[in-house]
Order: sequence, then structure tokens, then C-alpha cells
Amino acid sequence: MKFSLKNKQLILSILLMSVFLLKGKAQTGMAFYPIENQFNSSRFNPAFLTSAGQFTFSVSPLAGSNVGYNNQKEIQSLVTKLLSGINKDAEYIDLVKSMVDKPTYNQKLETDLLSFTFKSKDGFFNFRVAENASFSASVQGPVSLFTIKPEVKSLVVGEVQNVPALIVHYREYSIAYSTPANHRKISAGIRAKLYFGKAAFSSDISGSVEDVAGNYYLRMKGLGKMSVPEESSFNPDGSIVTTPSLSNTSMQKYLMNSGNPGFGVDLGIKYKITPKFSFSMSIIDLGKITWKNNLNSKNFSGEYLFKGSSILPGTENGVDKIYKTSDSISFTDNVSSLFKVQPNSSRFSTRLPTTFYAGLNYQLNPVIKINLTERFIQLKTMNHNSFSLTANFELNKKFTVNTGFSAIGNLYNNMPLAILYSPDFGQVYLGTDNFLSYLTPSISEYSSLTFGMCFYLFRKRNLYDSPTDAYPFHKPKKVKKVKNSGRIMQEYDELYYPQP
Repeated sequence: MKFSLKNKQLILSILLMSVFLLKGKAQTGMAFYPIENQFNSSRFNPAFLTSAGQFTFSVSPLAGSNVGYNNQKEIQSLVTKLLSGINKDAEYIDLVKSMVDKPTYNQKLETDLLSFTFKSKDGFFNFRVAENASFSASVQGPVSLFTIKPEVKSLVVGEVQNVPALIVHYREYSIAYSTPANHRKISAGIRAKLYFGKAAFSSDISGSVEDVAGNYYLRMKGLGKMSVPEESSFNPDGSIVTTPSLSNTSMQKYLMNSGNPGFGVDLGIKYKITPKFSFSMSIIDLGKITWKNNLNSKNFSGEYLFKGSSILPGTENGVDKIYKTSDSISFTDNVSSLFKVQPNSSRFSTRLPTTFYAGLNYQLNPVIKINLTERFIQLKTMNHNSFSLTANFELNKKFTVNTGFSAIGNLYNNMPLAILYSPDFGQVYLGTDNFLSYLTPSISEYSSLTFGMCFYLFRKRNLYDSPTDAYPFHKPKKVKKVKNSGRIMQEYDELYYPQP
């Protein structure tokens, strides 16, 4: 399958946020889950929805961005090739050779466009508009390893390998509520979400090696569900070719597309077991999107006949296998013609990746809190799990730092670092799930950056000073200092108390 320069605008649109995070080396902020008083913490658990001010407001680009990816080298290479218009199958075969060593590729971006929180005696209410993009794929399996990796010498005949993938870009409008902060043991929160899908690609493609009358074929088949704008063009022979594309004039139409609706919900609780020990749990993005427009799915089917001199049939423990007679089997010259594509315009639904969080917190002393956080992302055959062990340090009333160790997927060399600054006007937060990626980028597969800022609206001024020895139970009212006050008082005395 060949790629042309016409794909540039498609990739920039479908992976609008993914491309940004790849170039910016950013990552979702799991390090902020234990900092429950952060204004954006309800993104991880709606029970954490809180606000120090009665009205809290934030708008893009300061409202908060949480983005993430693993195995950045291969994905950066893929995006670079696509955006540069490289059109040679060998380039992509070399890329696949490097990708089969990793089990999954997961990229995600969540960025808030607008966030508004209201605090009342009945609880906390929040309205949020957010942009979300995610990319997940897995190309590792027995078939791909056998055909690409020299050291893999055998394959079970008929064994099926799925090649799952999900790319989805959507906008989210949501309303959240959490119970008031009245020091009860149990607090809860809920967020109702309305989704509007912009683009999607979901793969149900699979592959296997089949024995047909003594000949061995690599067969690929399945449905690639797709909802993206397309552009038609004519080949020299008069045939029509459609390619995913976006023109400059349709960009606004694409971003404001409301023809693919969906609904979802976030649920969360927090239970204070003892005054020092607490437990929390949440489910994020429990929902789906129904795709109704820009429907251009494809049924893929194709096969490749292995040369008889390249393989030998055999049996091992009663199971039919084939064995390589050379270091590798290459079908590089046949990739472009391997697939036969049949258009499919049926509607389909996409379940969003659902994230489960769980946390344990122990207040060791007034300054230090120990945290254990677990995160599980459910996505068909691409589920992955992460956990972190960190400590919160409240340096003073304005600064909170969270750091420690985390294991993200199958990557264990991660050091989370999160900083929350809470001045009088609002909050500012900045952090990473792997600070080591900035210190040793050459050996870090995981890189991250999370940031955000909010403002407290209609703040009341503190017109009183702190209590004094003379007024231990009363705060004397502040007196505004006047420039040259001594000269003014002298003139006042001379005017009303003249000297004889």
C-alpha cells in the first residue's frame, strides 16, 4: 500500500494532537493523580473535583494538556516518513522490522479548551470542553515475527495473528459534579460526556499462513473501519482513486463536524479509611461514538505465495509447522499489490479506550504523604497496565511536589515528577511521568510533559492584618499607606493647631 503527498493533511488532521506530542515529547500526567487538590484532578477521578475559589476559570492554551506515548523512536520515524511523502515500500518494511519487537504502541492527548468550576454548599460543579486524540496499534505476533525476524525459524500453520489498531479524534463537552468537602468518609463524583467524533480508523485485520494443496500462502484479511474525509482523483487509465485528504477550506468543517455523536461517563469515589489512610477508584471514558458521516471503510484481502525453496514443511508434537531455509522471508517488492480493497460505507461504533484508576494514600506526617497509584487502560487486545509509588511533599502552603518511581507498560526506568504551585490568584502545575527522559533521552522509551493553569474569579480582598499582641483575637483593619504621609500630617497640625 503506497502513501502519497496527498496524505499529509489527513495525518495532520486525524493525528492532530498525536503529531504535536511526538514532536514535543509529552505524556499523560499519571504523576498528578495523588495531588487531589489540583484543579484538573477531576480528569483522573471526578470525586477529586474541587476548587479553592468559588469560581475557577481556565481557557486554552493554559487550561491543561495531558499527552502521552511509548516507543517514541518508531512512531516518530513513521510520522516523519508519512509527512515527508516517502513512497517506497522498503522504507516501511524497515520500519515494521523495528516495530515488531514492541508489543503495543499507545499515544494519547487530552487538552482542555475551556474549564469552569463553581463551588457551593451543595458541592462542586464543572463544565469542560476538551479535545482528545489517541492512537493504539500492535504489529507483534507469530506471523509478523516469522516473516520479518531472522531468528524466528518456525511458524504453526493456520495460526492467526490479529493486527489491531485504533485511531480516534473527537471533541468532548461534559458536566461534572462532586459531593461537598464536608469531611465525610466517602466522597463521590460523576461526569456526563457528549462526544463529537472527527475521524477514526479501527482495524479488524488478521493474518495467517495457510496450506493449499502443498503450497503455503500468507493471507491477510479483515475490515478497516474508517471515518475520514476523502478526495477522489483519476489515474491515467481512467480509474478513480480515493485517498483520505483534507483541503484548507474544509479544515473548519472537519473540526466542527457534529455528525458522529457519542455518549460517555466518568465515575469516581474516595473513601477515607482512617484520618491518615484513604482509598480512591475511578472509571474514565466509559462510552462510545457512532460514526455516521465520512464513511469510507475498506475490506482488505490478499495473499502471498511463499517460494518453495524458502520454506520446508514439518510436524512438531503433532502440530503442522513450516521452517525457514534462509535467514528471512521477504516480500518487499509485493507489498503494494498484496491487498485487494473493497469499499464499505456501513455505519459503525467505536468504544473509546476506558481507563481505570485506583489509589492508596497514607499521610506519614503533616508534610509527607505516600501514594500508590494503579492505572489500567482497556482496549480490546491492547490492554496495558501501569503503576507508580510516589511521595507528596508539601513544602509550604503554596508548593506541592510529587515524585518517586513508576512502571508504565513494560517500561520500568521512569521517574515521575509533578509540581503544583498555588498562589492567591489560582493554580499552576507542571510535571512529567518520566523526568529521566530529559536527563538520559537516549535510553528512555517514555517521555512526558503535563501543564496547566487556572484563575480564581471574583476573589474577595483580605482587608485585615494578622492578629497582634494587643489584639490577639481581632485582625486590625489594614491602613493604606500614603506617600509623604509625614509631611501631610505636619501640614494638618500647622493648619488646625497653629503655634503661638
